[in-house]
Formats: sequence, C-alpha cells, structure tokens
Amino acid sequence: MAESGPHTAAVAAESWLEVIDSDSPLLLIAPHGGRAEPRTRSMLNPKVNDLHTAEITRGLAARLGASALINVAMDRNRLDCNRLSQIIERAPWLLELIAERVDAMVARHGRVTVLLIHGWNIIEPRLDFGLGLRTLGGELRPPGSACVSACDDFINGPLAGLAERLHRHGIKPTYGMRYPGGGLQNLLQAFTARHRQSPNAALRSISEIATNGVIDAAQLELSVALRMPGELRARCEDAIAEVFSGNGSPDVARAPIAINRAPQPPVRSEIGAAATVAAPGRIGIEFYDPAARFGAMASFDVGGAGMGARIMMLFDQHRAALFTAEGRPTRSASAVTHGPLSMRREGESIVLAFRGPAVIVPDATAYLSIERALASGRLDGNTEVEMRFEIDRGGGEFDFDRILSSQGAAADALSSSVAFGRVSGKVCVDGASRAVNGFARAGMSFTGLGPQKFTARRMIWACFEADKAPRALEARSVATEDAPPNQSARILEAAGWSPCELRNLTIETPSVEEPPHRIVASLTRADGSSCELEGSVECFIPLSRPGPEQSRIYTSLGFASFSIGAHRGAGMFEYSRVADSVLTASDENEDSDSD
Repeated sequence: MAESGPHTAAVAAESWLEVIDSDSPLLLIAPHGGRAEPRTRSMLNPKVNDLHTAEITRGLAARLGASALINVAMDRNRLDCNRLSQIIERAPWLLELIAERVDAMVARHGRVTVLLIHGWNIIEPRLDFGLGLRTLGGELRPPGSACVSACDDFINGPLAGLAERLHRHGIKPTYGMRYPGGGLQNLLQAFTARHRQSPNAALRSISEIATNGVIDAAQLELSVALRMPGELRARCEDAIAEVFSGNGSPDVARAPIAINRAPQPPVRSEIGAAATVAAPGRIGIEFYDPAARFGAMASFDVGGAGMGARIMMLFDQHRAALFTAEGRPTRSASAVTHGPLSMRREGESIVLAFRGPAVIVPDATAYLSIERALASGRLDGNTEVEMRFEIDRGGGEFDFDRILSSQGAAADALSSSVAFGRVSGKVCVDGASRAVNGFARAGMSFTGLGPQKFTARRMIWACFEADKAPRALEARSVATEDAPPNQSARILEAAGWSPCELRNLTIETPSVEEPPHRIVASLTRADGSSCELEGSVECFIPLSRPGPEQSRIYTSLGFASFSIGAHRGAGMFEYSRVADSVLTASDENEDSDSD
C-alpha cells in the first residue's frame, strides 16, 4: 500500500507531537504514546498511557514509508488525544493537522488508510480491531450508534489478511472484543460520516471526506505482549508491515466476514437482583512453598460477569510475574483452559499448567500503578508452570467437576467446595528453573470470595502438616458501611470441617506500599477451645484499582508463614480497603484502562 517517496520529519506544532510526512496514502496515529506526569499521582482514578506505542508507530512508519502523528510525551490524563471533545477544546490544531493530511492523501491517491495504534493492558498475545463493530451472532455489527470506519473490502481484504497472519504467529485477532471504537468522542469516529454536521471545521471536513467512502480507518489495540520488546512484538510488527506494504505473500481464499451495518438495538440494563448475579464465579488454585519462598495464584472466571483468567507468581521476596487473558475460558467436564493456562483434574489430582508469556517486574510494589509496573517490567516469553495438587479427601467431599459446572453460583453456596493439601512440581521463570513443594488451596478462588462491595476486607487461609495441628483453616472479616462486620471461620481437623467463632482477625499495614507487619487471628471452636494463629509475611504484592462511586480499592495480597503454638504452616492473606482519596505516597497510580 505504501508508495516510495520522501520520508521526512517535520517540526510539530507542539514538542510532544512527532510529525512524519510522506507521499504515502497511509497515515499512522499514536494517540496515547506519552507517560504519566507527576500531577497524575494526585488523581484518584487516572488512566494508563499506552506504553511503547510511540516507538512501534515510528518503526512502522519507517518500514512502510507512511505519514505519522505520534504523541511521544503528552500524558493522556492532561490531554487525551483519542477524545474528540478534548482535542477540540485544548488542541484544535491537532484535528487541523489530521484534516490537512487526509485531504492531501485523498487528492493525491484517491483514498486513504488510517491506522490508530493503541495499547490494551492484558498480557496474552492478542490484537483487537476497532472498526465501530463488535462480533455478535456470527457477524460484525456496530454497537449502539457507532458508525463503521472502513468499507467491506478493507475489512475482508487487508484486515482479514492481517488477522490470518497474526493467527499463524500465535497472536489472537478479535473484532471489537474490548474496544470497538464506537464511542461518539472516539477519534476513530472522526473518520466516519458521524460528525459531518460538526461545528468544528476540521472535524466536519474529515467526516465529509469519509462520507464519500474514501477513508478506511482501523484502531489496532495491541496487548502488552505485543508491545514489550521481544519476539511477539517483532512478529506483530512484521505482520502489519507485510499487509500494508503489499509485499507479503498472496492471501489464500477465505470465507468473507459477514458485516451488518444496521445499528444494534439498545439493550436495557438490568439492575437490582441481576446485579448480584453479575459477580464473577471464579475458580482456581493458590500455593506457597516456604522453603523456595515461591508462591502463585491462578484463577479462571467461569460465570457471572467475569471474563478472563490469570496467573500471578511472587518470588525472590520482591519480584512478580503476571499473565492475564480476557474472554470466556473453555470448559469441559473436568478442565478449564484459557490460552496457555489450564487447570484440569486427573484422577485424584488437579494439574495446573502454564506455558506462555509473563511480565516480570523486579519490584512487586510497582503494581500500585499498572503503568509504572509495566514500564519497569520485561516480557519473558517462555514462562512455564507444571504443578500437581493431590486432593485430600480428609476435608470431605470435594467435587472439582461440579465447581466447573456451577455457572458462577454464589461463593457462599460453594464454600465447602475447597480442598487443602500439598502441591509439587516445577516452574521456570525468567530463565531459572526451580522445584516447588508446598501447601495449596484449590476450588473457589480465594480472592473471589465474599461480597464485592465492602469498606474493608481481611481474609486468610493456612495449611499445617503436624498430626496434632489443624490441617487447615480459613477466616474472613468483611466490613460494610451500614452493617456490623461479617465474620466467619472454619477449621479442618481429623474429623472434618467445623465452623468456628472468629473473635478477631487483624491484618495491619503501616502504609499501602508496605507489607502487613502483623497478622493475628483468634478463633473459638464449637467445644469452646481456642485457636490462636500468628502470621509473618514472606512475599506480597500491593494492588490498587478503581472502586465504586469514585473510590479506590487498595489491596495487600501475598503469602505468609503461620503458626499455632509450636505448629508451623503456610498460607495466604488479603487485606483490602476502600478509600475516597489517594493513599500512596510516591507511586503513579494510573490503572484505569480505556481506549
């Protein structure tokens, strides 16, 4: 598609915008290539900049001889170059630059292709195409009032060809799965007829040109694995360059994608009782080896509103490795799988397996800000996990297959569907292999338990091996604004599970950046005897995410050694709290992800 000709960089209207001009009919735009500013730290729920998209766009422009407008430094929290309303208000000259280039390209070549390079903060290798369309019932349809940004020939030609190449490279292509690019203020919609009545002259000009059917525009949402330097990024860039340079091998014949341009009827949202059903049904496994000081938690969303899977590993005291995926996992009678991550029953064992890319972050505390964590991390494309959990029937009936088919039933109804015991296997992270032999908990995911709306939540689980010690215990305390704390606990002993009174569960942290310095639980058994538990944190990760009603949820999550008298064991803890102001002292708290 690119034509030979001069390829020169011009001085931008602002220093944060890099402008590359050429005589090609291809225009590349990177709206979110900047970084968070210091002022962003004071924002409660800032947005994440699309790391690495500036250099990716610059590299593609050089390979394709394309024109490009690249945001290299502007924090999207100050000016979002993907929001038309903000551009018109704060940088109208940017729309004028785009309009001038689109007009000149159409005059010279008869039509223009526009690619907007974005980032999607999941880690699995995936590229989501934004066209103002979303896959629905085997066809592509515009959500809401979105206008489609490309012709059928472009979607079934270059874009379908790119999808095939990506698939061959082990990269999943999807159409509008997360970011269809259909919002009224989305920059992609400028390249449709949607704004032909706009009072802004530049926007109206672009939209009028689009009305003539001579603009094909697409939003390319690249996952983290496709943006961090490495083999997957190189494969993705090669595929894009092959398709839009016209130098790739001819595409094989394929069945055309069905495109229905009729607006999708609005769907009335359900509230009230249905909102409680939307909480994700999450199953998984957590394990910790005190000797290796290696812990991991993996989970799959199998019902409700959940749509994904993940595995997080904590090791070497401060390091973290993370893989995340989006979309419905694949389930069978005795297994659940999402891409390279799987959990399956084999007889009386449950096997957790993973072989794929993970982001390695040297200091887990960076995860108080997703942007800071990703900026400090690097991609390990060959992380491997193979762990076998032996189901201990001493805890009563544990039916893994029933949990898989639960359709995300409420966690309380399935609270008995948890097993504790030993786990063993091997992991390879960041090129280092290690044997792991530790304590584990499998079934309903630990972090998916309990009410999703709270002011504070404290939870622990612990495993022990000594004959006279409890085999395992769980304790949970959930505080809400309008009710006393909801406290529950139970102990697994030789005779099975028995409920306990939770008199106290204390998990105290000096700050959100530091691990808990004190974990204490006091329980009373049904026979009146007491159980006093103390914990010492061995590895942890602090997290923060947007909460309800303009709040923020801060979580301290990790693994600890536990003791009951002289008995030693290990397990996991969580302490989450809701805040209406920023609690971090020095991090950049950017973790709201949007296109």
